[in-house]
Amino acid sequence: MRPMPAAALVAMVLGATRLDAASKMGGSADYKHVPEWRLKDTGYQKEAMVKYKGNVFVVAYEPAKKAPGVDPQEGWRLYDELYDVTTLTGARSERMKVIGYIPSWRKGAGFEYTNPEVYRNITHGIVAFLEFDEANLGEFKKRSLDNVNGIIDDVVRVGHVQGTKISIALGGASDLGFLKLLRRIGQGLAVQGGEARFTDPAAERLLDRVVQYVACFVHSHCLDGVDLDLERWWGDGNSVEEESAQNKSRGAKPAGYALTAFAAKLRSAVPGMTLSAATFGTSWFGNNYDPKVVDHLDWLALMTYDLTGSWNASPVGPHTALKTIRDQTAYLGEQQGPWPETTLVKDVQPYKNNPIHTAEDSIWYWTNPGYINWQGRGQSLPRAKIAVGVPAYGYDFAHGKDRDPETGQVGNGYKTLEYRVILAQYPDAHLAPNANIKVPGQTPRVPFVSAPGNYPYAHNIYFETPATAVTKLNYIRDIGGQGVIVWDLTQDVQDDARSIVKALYRASGNPTTRPLIPTLGTGDTQRATPTE
Repeated sequence: MRPMPAAALVAMVLGATRLDAASKMGGSADYKHVPEWRLKDTGYQKEAMVKYKGNVFVVAYEPAKKAPGVDPQEGWRLYDELYDVTTLTGARSERMKVIGYIPSWRKGAGFEYTNPEVYRNITHGIVAFLEFDEANLGEFKKRSLDNVNGIIDDVVRVGHVQGTKISIALGGASDLGFLKLLRRIGQGLAVQGGEARFTDPAAERLLDRVVQYVACFVHSHCLDGVDLDLERWWGDGNSVEEESAQNKSRGAKPAGYALTAFAAKLRSAVPGMTLSAATFGTSWFGNNYDPKVVDHLDWLALMTYDLTGSWNASPVGPHTALKTIRDQTAYLGEQQGPWPETTLVKDVQPYKNNPIHTAEDSIWYWTNPGYINWQGRGQSLPRAKIAVGVPAYGYDFAHGKDRDPETGQVGNGYKTLEYRVILAQYPDAHLAPNANIKVPGQTPRVPFVSAPGNYPYAHNIYFETPATAVTKLNYIRDIGGQGVIVWDLTQDVQDDARSIVKALYRASGNPTTRPLIPTLGTGDTQRATPTE
C-alpha cells in the first residue's frame, strides 16, 4: 500500500483523550477523601474504597471484614497504588537498562546482524532462541542451534565493540521441549514450605548435564550471560501446568520449581555472568513460576505485551498500555461483537471478567504486596529486580491472523504488524495519539466472531510508539526497577526520529559512548562509537 500522508493520518486517528494520562502516577493527593481502612464489625459493602498500607482498595463483593490484601475470598481488590508512599527516596536509578532481543531467524528477511547501529542503543542484547529437543531431553533442537550458530559470533563481535553485553535465550513461546525437560526435572523435586529439594538423583543428574551443556555453549561463544524463557505452558494435550493455570491454582508448578533449580545451578556454573528470565505478565500463567527464581537472577523481565490481541476471545483494545484503564466500557463500541466473556467467572459486567490488562496491572501482580485476585495472592517480588516489556509491533483488530506460510494454519487472535511495517504504511504513526490508528471502513468480521454485519473499521491498530515506550521507561525508573526489554530489534527502524529503541536509549541515562567489552581471542582494542 502507498504510505498515508500526515494530514490523512491525523484525520483518521480517533479517541485521543480516552486513555488515562500516560505519565500520571497515583498519589495521596488523588485520594485525600478516601478513608483509611479500620476494622468494622459490619465489614465494608460493595464498591467501598479505603486506603491501606500505601494502596487504595475497593470491595469487589461484600461484605469485606478482614484487612485488604489478606484473603482472596474476602472481596478486596487493589485499585491504585499511592506511589508517593510506596516509592522510597533513593530507589530511583538514573541509568536504565535497554535490553533488546535479537531473533536468530531473520537473515532471510534481510536483517543486518553486523550493523553497529543495532547495538549502539541497547545495553544488553539477547539472541533468541536456543530451543530444546522434545524427544531427547536436554539436547538442543537442531534447527534452532543452526540458526543461532549462524549469527551468534557476529552478534558478539559487533555488540562487544559497541559496549553491549550479549546473552543467549533458552526456550521461547514455541519451545515445548523446554517445558518437557523442566517438568521431568520438577518431578524429581520435593517442595516443603516453598523450598524445593531433589529426591530423585536421576533428575538432578539430568539438570547438571544440561547446565554444563549450556555453560560450554556460553564459554565457547564468549557470551556474557543466559536468559531463561519458560513461556510454553501449553500445547501437548497433557499439560498439567496449563490446566492448573486455568483453574483457581495457587503456588508454582513442578516446571516452575525446576526453573529455579536451573537458575541456581547456572549461577554457580557461570559465575559473574548475567542471568535473567522472562515471564508472563499476569497471573494466568504467572502463577506457574516459583517466585524464588528471582533470587538467582540479575533481572526478571515481565512480558507486558500481548495483553490483548493474541487469543480469539480477546477484547479489542491496547495490548501494551502502561496505566490501568479505569473505565473499560469506553471500548465497547469498537469490539468485533459483544464484549468477549470467559467461562470461568460470571458477572453482569463482562469487561470485568475478561479485562484489558496493562503494564501497571502486571507490575502490581508481580511486585505489590497488596495484590490479590480470584487466583490468589500476587508474587510480591522486589521491584529492584524487574524490567518491563516494550513491543516493536502491534495488533490490527480489524483482521484476524494470516495463514502461516510454513504450516498452512491460521493462529489464534488478531493480525500482528511489525512497527516498521506500520511506519511504512503510515509514516507519521510514531506520533499517533494513544498509540492507536483507526481507519473507518466496512471490513468483514474476523472468522472467529459470530456477530452480524461488518466491522466499522478498515484498520484498528494498537501498538507502541517512541513516546509511550519512553513513558514506560520513566515509570519503571521512578518505581525503582531496572529497565525495559524490547521484543524485538528486527521490527524497529533505524530512523533517529521514529525509532523506539533509539528513543529509549536517549532517555535511559546511559552515556553515548560505552567502552568496548573485550572478547576473548579478538585482540580488538577499539572503543564503542558515540550515538548521535
